Amino acid sequence: MIKTMTIVTVIIIIYSNPLKAGDNRIGVGFLIGSFSGLTGKFFIDEGNSIDVGIGDPSDEGYYIYGDYLSHFSEIFPINRLLNYLGVGVGFHHFKKDHKWKLDEEENRLELRIPFGMEYLTPKIPLGIFIELVPTLRFIHDIDFNLRGGLGMRYYF
Repeated sequence: MIKTMTIVTVIIIIYSNPLKAGDNRIGVGFLIGSFSGLTGKFFIDEGNSIDVGIGDPSDEGYYIYGDYLSHFSEIFPINRLLNYLGVGVGFHHFKKDHKWKLDEEENRLELRIPFGMEYLTPKIPLGIFIELVPTLRFIHDIDFNLRGGLGMRYYF
């Protein structure tokens, strides 16, 4: 999975010309952490964005999420560092492993509260980010979880 993400990211960087990049509102890249996968981000305006992703949480299944993020720079006033806080939904599909029963599939739905920071590099339109995401699972059962990771996106 990580090789595929790396290849996709390199292809996007090679075929996207930074001189024709427009206003760099769309970013695509990868995330490594509580699940590894692909991520995309769309800036609605300077202070708000939509973040989506799909990945493999290291068991047989997949994880999809969508978050609305609000950006601010007052916590760490560093040039080109965006702090963010948001709310979203995550969907996790996987197979449960039982010793004496047939495999059983399960779906879970989570409320996500992501917060983190992303540094936008000055010369190449890259964003390097780290985030922590408390989640509250409310479908199949109720449980609290902590997700997070480190990632990179190329903006065009």
